[in-house]
Parts: sequence; C-alpha cells; structure tokens
Amino acid sequence: MTVKSSIRDMILRNRIAQYLLEDEVVMNWSILKKCMLMLMLGSAIHLLWIIWKFYVYVTPELWQWVNLDLIHSQLWTNIVFFCLMVLLIWPCYAGKDNPKIQLILPYLSVGLFVISLCRDGYLIGVMSPATMISYVSLVTVGLVLFTRKIVYSMLIPATIFLSICMYLSIRGIIPYAPIFQPHAYGYQNSFWLFSMIFFIVPILLTCLALFEILLSQWRHREHLIQKLSQVDPLTNLFNRRSINQCLEQLDSAKTDTYALVLLDLDHFKRINDEYGHDKGDETLILVSQVLNQHLRGSDVVGRFGGEEFILVLKNSNLEQAIFIAERCRKAIEQLEIWGHDGQSIHVTASFGIAISTPELVPQQLLTHADQALYAAKAGGRNMVMAYTEQQSFSHLV
Repeated sequence: MTVKSSIRDMILRNRIAQYLLEDEVVMNWSILKKCMLMLMLGSAIHLLWIIWKFYVYVTPELWQWVNLDLIHSQLWTNIVFFCLMVLLIWPCYAGKDNPKIQLILPYLSVGLFVISLCRDGYLIGVMSPATMISYVSLVTVGLVLFTRKIVYSMLIPATIFLSICMYLSIRGIIPYAPIFQPHAYGYQNSFWLFSMIFFIVPILLTCLALFEILLSQWRHREHLIQKLSQVDPLTNLFNRRSINQCLEQLDSAKTDTYALVLLDLDHFKRINDEYGHDKGDETLILVSQVLNQHLRGSDVVGRFGGEEFILVLKNSNLEQAIFIAERCRKAIEQLEIWGHDGQSIHVTASFGIAISTPELVPQQLLTHADQALYAAKAGGRNMVMAYTEQQSFSHLV
C-alpha cells in the first residue's frame, strides 16, 4: 500500500466514524425522519385494527362477543386514520428544508398517534393489556425520538382523557370497552384473549426491535466517542490525554524502566505558510506513519501538540532509546513530500530523551525530555539529545 493511499484510508476512516456518529443513529435523525417513523408505526397499528375488524365482520360466530354496529363504523374511522398517516409521510420527506413544516409536523404526527391511542384505548378498555402496553410504548419511544415539549404536550391530555374514561366507566356513566358485548363473562372468553394477543404482540415486538436498535447504536456511539476521545483525529495516534493515562499506569506499576522521547518537527510553521495547511496536515500524517513503522509493538506513540509527538518506549534503557530515536529521525529526514508546484518539501525533527527513575513522577520526566528537546533545537535541530543527571545534556548525533 502506498503512502498516499494510506493517507486516503486514514482520512476515510475518520469521515466514516464521524458519519456513523452523527447521521446513522436513530436518536440523531432529523425531526422529520422521526415523524416519518412515528407515522409508519401509527399506520401499522391502524392496519392491524382494519384487519381485526374486517375479520370479525366477516366471521358470524364472533358477533356474539362484539358490538357489530360499532365495529362497522369504527372500521371506516381506522381506514381514514390509516390513509391520513400514510399521506402525511410525503410532506415529511418533501418538506425537509421548510422550517414551518419542521415545526408543525412533529406535533401533528404525535398528535394523530395519541388521538388514535385514546380512541382505540377507550374502545377496547382503558385498563386492557393492549392499551397499557401501547401507552407505555408511546411514552418511551416518544421520549427517545422527540423533545419533552412535544411528547408531554400530547401525553398529558391523553392521560387525562384515559383517566376520565376510567372514572366514568367505574361510575357506570359510560360503557367500559364498548366494542365488546357487555356480558358478565365477556372478558373471560378466548376471543377477547386472542384479540389482546393480536394487538400486543406486534406492538411489543416492534418496540423491542426499536429499543434494540437504539441500544445497539447507543453502545456503538459510546464506543466511537470513547475511541475519538483517546486518539488524535488527524493522525489516529494517541492524544495527550491517552499518553498521560499511559504514563500514570507506568508510574503506578514502577516495575521496569522506560524512556520518554519528545520530538518536534523543525520549522513546521514554514511548511504551513509556504505550502498550505493541507500539506502541513499531510506532513503530520506521514510522520505519524513513520513513527508507527519504526517502533516496537510494545511502544506507544502519540501526538502531544501541534507538530510535537511523544514516544513512550517501555522496558528501554538509554542506549535502546537512542537507537530508536535516531532511527525515527533518519526516517523522517528521508520522507518525500511534494508541494502543489512539484517542489520537494524537506522535513526534519529534533528529539529529546529522558529515562525514568523510581524517584521521578511523569511530569518531571516530561520536563526533562522537554529540556533535552529544547537543547536539540538550540544546538542546530535535526538531532537527538538526552537528559542525564551527570552532564545535563548529551549530544548523540
């Protein structure tokens, strides 16, 4: 794989991660996409009602258990609601750039869904299993998809309506579950039981599927967020926060000696000024790849600042750290980067090394490595310098 293709792949992975994080999670859908989902769910529920009522209407042996006139009239009501919800899907798709539609349709979509719940809940009984499950599902799904203002503006009136219906039914002022015949044993027959199952199972399965999707996407998003919080988005190296955590873990273990190497690209500002920030970014990406290629599997590399990188060389003494740093320095010096005009861009880096001791905390070790890096830059750049207790700095090139 060429270096340029590696750069393209790295940029593509970053874009894909951002795309998955922002656009493909249901919770992050646009408001009209959520309205479309709500309308589809509502129309599916009305379709279930249409199928159930039509089946009852053409099955004479079931007429003893139902109010046939009410089923006939409500069948057409369900057809009207079904057609209305299906037709509203088009404005949700076509009006994605219209602010007025984005303001009105969420209330209209949720409102139609709630009105359907209230009407059907009263018909089959406000305390029936189907009504309760539909109510809970509406609340949970609604709060996930929409703002509290939209959900509660419809949910509070619906709760009041169902509570009033329950109270009036208890007092005998209105019939309870008027779509069923009011026999004493009316809710103990197999028809009523299978009717509840017919409505509950699709609603329950749909909500469980939606919750599973939301939960999976939430976990995926959390994983991406965690990953993005640990790496530098341009180079895919560990960021400063991750490096600090690594150093804290090494300091807590206090088992083996490790080396800390700070490196800074020489005259990097000139690359940005003369060749553009895109070439500056390309340089940073190429340098990050070079560092990864010339380190051991146990070593850690990160981007510590703008053009500053850090190497954590585990189980390393000064001699090993010098060898690795010098190898990286030569590899960076040999990089081939070309400007837009075809001119070669020469890149070099200065290195500062510090070796851990039991007495030093990570921040002190970083200070020593930074002092060695400063000495390398002051000494002419493109060199490796090490901090030692005996002779402040040692020139190693």
